[in-house]
Amino acid sequence: MRHTSTRRLGVALAAVLAAAALPLLAPAPSADAADPCLSEVQPTDPLLGLPTGGACDDTVPPATTLAAVTPAVSGGWLASTSVTIAFTGRHTDADTDPISYQCQFFNTAIAPTTWQSCSSPVGYDQLEERSATPYTFRVRAVDSPDDAHDITTDPFFAAPTDLPDVDQTPAELVFRADATAPSTFGFLRTSYYDQDQQDNPMVTSPTVQIRLQSNEGGPDEAPTYRCRLDDRAVACADGLTTLRRLGAGRHAFTAAAVDPAGNVDPTPFTQRFFVPRNLTTDDATRASGGAWRRVRSPGAFAGDYLQTSTYGATLSFPVRNIRAIRLLAPAGPGLGKVQIRVGQGAWMPVNLASKDAQRMKVYQVREELSGLLAGPLQVRVASRGKTVRVDAVMAR
Repeated sequence: MRHTSTRRLGVALAAVLAAAALPLLAPAPSADAADPCLSEVQPTDPLLGLPTGGACDDTVPPATTLAAVTPAVSGGWLASTSVTIAFTGRHTDADTDPISYQCQFFNTAIAPTTWQSCSSPVGYDQLEERSATPYTFRVRAVDSPDDAHDITTDPFFAAPTDLPDVDQTPAELVFRADATAPSTFGFLRTSYYDQDQQDNPMVTSPTVQIRLQSNEGGPDEAPTYRCRLDDRAVACADGLTTLRRLGAGRHAFTAAAVDPAGNVDPTPFTQRFFVPRNLTTDDATRASGGAWRRVRSPGAFAGDYLQTSTYGATLSFPVRNIRAIRLLAPAGPGLGKVQIRVGQGAWMPVNLASKDAQRMKVYQVREELSGLLAGPLQVRVASRGKTVRVDAVMAR
């Protein structure tokens, strides 16, 4: 609030004779701060039309406050090309003069020097989206009677100065407009190309990376995203998003870009993928005893694989309504063979031996267009005296 001071500028009138007005008396001494000037418009005698008190300069203009902005501006952005702005003004002292308003609205580098009369609320439409220079709205409250009265030209009590009667610290709103929703783009980062299911590919790790980007944003305003993995919200960001410790089976990841104005992509990017089942010693059948051993390997599906040289050692887990089967396993010279089947179906052979060693190889055991199967899926060692290594199984 401004410091309030009062300056009596006029002089007191002497008694007016009934026949004629006499010359004015000498100016009265200045009033002190305990007697503030609330209005520059002086009362007059109703019969003679002459001032009945000294003129003064009201040095406390009204204060201005922004009220509701519709739609709301968030982070300097308006998610619309139209805006309605409400505002109020009030006296900070005992002044009761009526208050009017003056406004400015522009998106130029240099502010205008003129003000326009306005009243609350004001509305603006057809705003330019993502303009290089933001829009600026300013409003200032005006003590209407005092502003219309220039005490420097007062016919009875002219003063050398007349301080402003408008708010010298206008209320201000700065924003850019953006009513257009962004578009979201992305792709799954994987070294394995699943030609059978390009819209729902198998991945070769329980950790998946997805790269996200949007058609909006820049170095100073990177877009954000609303992401979900299956039925839960997950953290994500512009660029690479990493999904860890994924369970076996089908997954759906969605991402909707959100621009700085809060507009959300109504058609999110969607990436579906299938995670194989990591084989563990818990999958060993009771008859296999402790034949299977866990071996850590940085290139394996979940950082490890199972190994055994015991003929007939078996791993088993239940599956339902599956068609395709793939085995993920190391390949190399001297490795043995396994057989895979579902339920009481035929055993399907897989030879792990290879001239060149590979940390992980994908073996197509059963095609995507095969008939449906259900029951326990078994992986059984079919060679004698040779090491067998198995890692993960995709069954979908």
